[in-house]
Amino acid sequence: SSLRYTTFMERSSTFQAFEPFRHIGVGFYDHSQDLNWTWATSYFRTGQDQFAGSLSSNGGNGMASRLTHLSWYDPCGDKYLHWGASYYLNSPPRDKVRFRSIPEIFVGEFVVPTGGAIGTSGQPVPDVANGTPFFVDTGTLSNVDLTQTLGLESLWVRGPLSWQSEAMGCFVDAPASGDLFFHGAYSQIGWFLTGEHRPYDRKMGAIDRVMPFQSVTQGGGLGAWEIAARWSFLDLSQRDVTGGTMQNLTGGLNWYVNPYCKCVFNYIHSWAEARPIRNGVIQANSLIASQTNAIGLRCQLDF
Repeated sequence: SSLRYTTFMERSSTFQAFEPFRHIGVGFYDHSQDLNWTWATSYFRTGQDQFAGSLSSNGGNGMASRLTHLSWYDPCGDKYLHWGASYYLNSPPRDKVRFRSIPEIFVGEFVVPTGGAIGTSGQPVPDVANGTPFFVDTGTLSNVDLTQTLGLESLWVRGPLSWQSEAMGCFVDAPASGDLFFHGAYSQIGWFLTGEHRPYDRKMGAIDRVMPFQSVTQGGGLGAWEIAARWSFLDLSQRDVTGGTMQNLTGGLNWYVNPYCKCVFNYIHSWAEARPIRNGVIQANSLIASQTNAIGLRCQLDF
């Protein structure tokens, strides 16, 4: 689903850890005649970054597939039940892979600004400008032949009430050091105080654009208001790999001014057990407990 239509400001922590996100490739998709089934499959180069920059020509091949089904769908579109399953296969470049994630608020990346100190915001400023650090991180895993990620998803909508969940498990094929398994999941609930519902695109098997009953621009309407809550869990530790575990609780308030403009307020409480990071370097295998609280506000306009 497009980030324009998601309930919260950011996707869950499992997304950043396991999903391939944007890469250059080729894909195919279609739907059944009755619009109750969709399928999609694609091949792409995982040796590229998310902006199509070339990272390696040694390995770096991937494929992803998804199958969805509507158990029922009311003709009015405000009552339905969606199920889905996905599969992601990756032959990582240089046989190296890394899994990590942040609390569910995103500010900048880990980079070295030009002419400045090490910071996480990605801005070339003369001092450290920190964004959101990674709370859980496996570090770089070497001699990895393949990774396989399986996903299950569900979305239930009944009028203004919606419930959405996903679970993912990643199998890491590393014969030299032993195979690994990492996993995560989230579950969220939303309620439209003004009576709208979460629309569904039957041809894509995805969430669609919220349509307020009365936009603010239409005779002084209130727009659409939604409250939501989400819990997520991510485990990146097994045997000698101590990537850590993290849980997040997110509360949200959404104001849909009109179909193309919304304001999102999120409060996130995150707690984790993970290895400490000092000067950008992951420390030894000891785990420490940490917590954080974050507040985010975003107003967005799309066209």
